[in-house]
Amino acid sequence: MPDSPGSLVSSSRYTTDTPTVPDDLENLDGPQFTPAPSLPPLNPRTKHSARFAWAIAPDEIAQPMSAHDKIVGSLTHSVSLFSATGWLSSAGWAQLNNGIPNYGTDKGAFGERLGTAVIHGTSNGIFSSSIFAPLFHEDPRYYIMGRGNNFFKRAIYATTRTMITRTDDGHATPNFALWAGNAAGAALTVTYFPANNTTSKEVAKTFGTSLGGSAVGFFVSEFLGDALGFAHLKKGR
Repeated sequence: MPDSPGSLVSSSRYTTDTPTVPDDLENLDGPQFTPAPSLPPLNPRTKHSARFAWAIAPDEIAQPMSAHDKIVGSLTHSVSLFSATGWLSSAGWAQLNNGIPNYGTDKGAFGERLGTAVIHGTSNGIFSSSIFAPLFHEDPRYYIMGRGNNFFKRAIYATTRTMITRTDDGHATPNFALWAGNAAGAALTVTYFPANNTTSKEVAKTFGTSLGGSAVGFFVSEFLGDALGFAHLKKGR
């Protein structure tokens, strides 16, 4: 996923004692003892991320993900509170404006929309992170840019993660996995969306909406920690 400036690299550190020179030998010719250069202290807050963490904070070192980790991590993330909030938001917005899928605006329509939001959101995640991320050797996690950068820079960074991610070895790359996964998820909707939402034009709209939803999700991931800290629900980083 994203090339975050906050990503850190761990290194081993050691120090040696600097030898002392007797006073009566200080003026002798020959090589002099030079104190070893001081090294900057390690950030004491730096730590490894949780194995299946889907958002990596600036003070965390991301652990490498195998194909198995991507599959398990995607399945874990798909049933998280974060994902459930996305389903409810998607169904609620579509209910307000009678958007895709077009079930109407009665009480039963919201339940139908919520059900399709669960299927659509879960299938997008599985296609993108469990199937295409391993195939394209891409990292599906979101790397938070974090504080120290202004709001607009962070917002642009977050929303452009739909187009740019990182490979397993940390290089920037087009987000092929996300695009392919959302395209596959949109194509699958012809099996459970209402008939009027299964034409090629409607499937293309669903694909575009999915990418927009992904951008919103990245934006929330970028600023969620700040919002929780502001609300005194989480200690600031």
